[in-house]
Order: sequence, then C-alpha cells, then structure tokens
Amino acid sequence: MKRDSVLAAARELHWVFLAVGALQAQTVFAQEITPEADEVLRAMSDHMASLPAFRLTAEASTEILLRDGRKVQLTADTEALIDRTKGARITRYGPAGATTVVYDGETLSIGNAEARVYGSLPAPGGLDTALDEVRVVLGDEAVGGSDLLYTNPYDGLMLEVEKGEHLGMARVGGQLTHHLSYRAAEIDWQLWVAAEGDPLPVRYVITSKWISAAPQFSVQIGSFETVEDVTAEDFDLS
Repeated sequence: MKRDSVLAAARELHWVFLAVGALQAQTVFAQEITPEADEVLRAMSDHMASLPAFRLTAEASTEILLRDGRKVQLTADTEALIDRTKGARITRYGPAGATTVVYDGETLSIGNAEARVYGSLPAPGGLDTALDEVRVVLGDEAVGGSDLLYTNPYDGLMLEVEKGEHLGMARVGGQLTHHLSYRAAEIDWQLWVAAEGDPLPVRYVITSKWISAAPQFSVQIGSFETVEDVTAEDFDLS
C-alpha cells in the first residue's frame, strides 16, 4: 500500500492510542511543581515502566468543533495489549468500525475490515520508536494519551510543563485517586492516579488552551491487568 494511503488510514489511530502524545523530553520546564504532585506522577510513571506486559480497556472521547460553532464529543472504546519487548495490539471500536493497530517490534500495521483499509509502516527500534512514528504520522494534536505508554512516561508528560499541583483526593469509577493538575505551554492536563494498590492511571484529560472553545481529549481506563502469556501471534494483524 502506498505511503500516502497508509498515512490517510493512520489518522484513525488518534482514536486508538488512548489518544497530544510526547517524544522523550529534551528540556523540562518544571518551574512550579509541588512535591506531592511530583511524587505521585513519578510513582505512576515508575510503575508503568516496570510492567513488562499488560492489558487494558478504556473509554475515550474527543471534542471537535463544527463550522457552525457546535462542540461535539466523539467517543470510542479501546482494548490494548502492550508488551514492551514484543509489541503492541490496540483495537478501537468507533463510528468507523473496529480499527486495529499492531506493532510487532519492526512494523506498525493498521487494519479496518469494515472500511477495507490496511497499511503498514516500518518502525524498528522498539515501542517508543513506534509511538514516535505515530506522532509524526498524525501530528501532535492527534495522539493524546499515548504518552502513558512510553518506556519513561514521566519525561514525556513533563514536556514544557510550567506548573503542577495536587488538587486533593477524588473518586473516579469507584476508585479513590490522587487528582493532579499540570499546565504546559500549549495544553493543560489532568491525571487521576489510583491511591489504593498500584499507582495506575485512572483518568487522563487534555485541554487545548489556544484553540477556540478549548476542546478536550479524555480517556478513562476500565480494566487493567498484567499478563505473562504473550506470544508473537498476538501481534499478527493477518
């Protein structure tokens, strides 16, 4: 399949990658970060990085602005299997049907049987490289949430952060969580991290500050489990 066609098909990915992702940060602008906010964020990042393989489900929504000024929220369900050494398989169930993205350690593939779309892109170098390729293909505005999947989520999340604070405790989906709020150059983002048990991300919201009507992307994780029986067949799109 030609690259132009692959790139067009890949735009479906912004629904799939728990979807403003971030490359590994070169400079951190952490000027006003409260110790408690930083402690919780680091604990979440370290825990996610320590997991060799995991499976999760999530509900995501993206707000878009129509030409007549209406703000519309588009929703999708996601299932994801991540193995940091073997690859990733992520399926999004949305208006265009089931779109599956598979990374097998060398190639990033995209398929949607209902739309009769298939394409692949080379992405050698590991999961972080594949996420970087998604960022290049889709643009910064389209790949929110994938920053939680990097080997070191902390660096990506803290890219150009100017302020961060712990807003207190809150219940999300029946779980007691730490509510964090961060301000960066182009976006504001919030993260709710489980306060009981493992410090897993529970809910993540990104607000585009400089776009009219400040549209938001949000993702709420439903189930989360570590897995050990991952095989190469799990990352075969055929």
